[in-house]
Amino acid sequence: MKRIVYLILFCVLAVSPLQAQLGSAISQYNSKKFDKAKQKIDECLDSEKLKAKSKMWYYRGLIYAGVAQNPTTIYGALKEANPDAMYLAYDAFNKAMELEPKKRGYYKDSKKAMETVLYPLAVNEGVSLYQKKQKEGSLKAFELAQKLNPKAIVPFIYGGDVARELKMNDKYEASLQAISNFDASAFGVVVKKADLDKLTDADAKKARLMQEKAKYVAALVFLYRDTKQYEKGVTAVDKALKDFPNDDKLRALQVELYVKTNKLDQAIKNLEGEIQKNPKAAENYVNLGIIYEKSGNAAKAEETYKRCLKVDPENFNANYNLAVLPFNQAANIIKEINKLTLPEYNKRGKKMEAEAVANFKKSLPFFEKLEQKKPSDTNILRPLGQIYNFLSKNAKENKKEYAAKYKEIEKKISGE
Repeated sequence: MKRIVYLILFCVLAVSPLQAQLGSAISQYNSKKFDKAKQKIDECLDSEKLKAKSKMWYYRGLIYAGVAQNPTTIYGALKEANPDAMYLAYDAFNKAMELEPKKRGYYKDSKKAMETVLYPLAVNEGVSLYQKKQKEGSLKAFELAQKLNPKAIVPFIYGGDVARELKMNDKYEASLQAISNFDASAFGVVVKKADLDKLTDADAKKARLMQEKAKYVAALVFLYRDTKQYEKGVTAVDKALKDFPNDDKLRALQVELYVKTNKLDQAIKNLEGEIQKNPKAAENYVNLGIIYEKSGNAAKAEETYKRCLKVDPENFNANYNLAVLPFNQAANIIKEINKLTLPEYNKRGKKMEAEAVANFKKSLPFFEKLEQKKPSDTNILRPLGQIYNFLSKNAKENKKEYAAKYKEIEKKISGE
């Protein structure tokens, strides 16, 4: 019986130095003596028993995070001597969690430490290194932050920007893909708080955040276009337009990518099919009209916008596009007139001016209708003023009336 007791005592004595070794590392960490804590925790790796304990790995993570944080100037040299401390901390926390398959013990502690200690550390390190023009290191830190908190949008935005500057298109693409999957509410971090506070209406705030998201969604499509990944671009732009059906940049990109992939006819067919399924969905007509317009078929575009007005006479986009189509045609004619020599003008200049007048008159009722809806919108007032000014000089009738209306528009624009 006595021999058994002695054996048990012997085992306890054999284990205690290992526990003391780990305990010393923890004590030094709690005292913020990270240099000594690091030395002790590194020595723990010599023990297979300690390497099998999640507790050791958890504290190794904390200690190396402490080294990376460098909370006092005393340990500046220690941080410089261990530039990978933050990543070793990440590996240590992961190892602690790996040793707890049932998510007990130090699993939760390690997970929490990665979120509350290591994540902000990685973001701050990314910003600091970028400011020091160490872009590769900055990107690496932001990528770690992305792993640590994939629900936070900031490291994806910052990391994406750095990857773009480094021309690492694969990493830039990965960041943009992640960003495009965030809800609009997440983009509040990149919009000035003062700007959002000015918007008292909830719908207006959401629209502003959606506008910010649209920039990153479009950036992904632009990347696919610029790197000639046209099939990926088609998939991305089609998805984007479901969220942003009125985005002109995306719609123009869609047409361009459809042309690149020989899918323009299919796109028209698909939209016509959508119109047949739901003939009262006005935006389908607008989108189809834009595709016709961007593909160079102005006549079909005009016809489609007018089909839209039969469904929704007050549809802003259809009215605006019907105003812009003949306006642009008139503007192009005027450009050509200005290039004419005097003999050329005498030969055909008047005829071209008459064509410009006809197009401006065609555009006029739509712009006047839009002005009634948005009397202060300069995107409407400026072209409307140009129409009145041109007609006041070149129309065969009502010149004085057009001149008076031109003056009214100019007063509105100047704020008088």
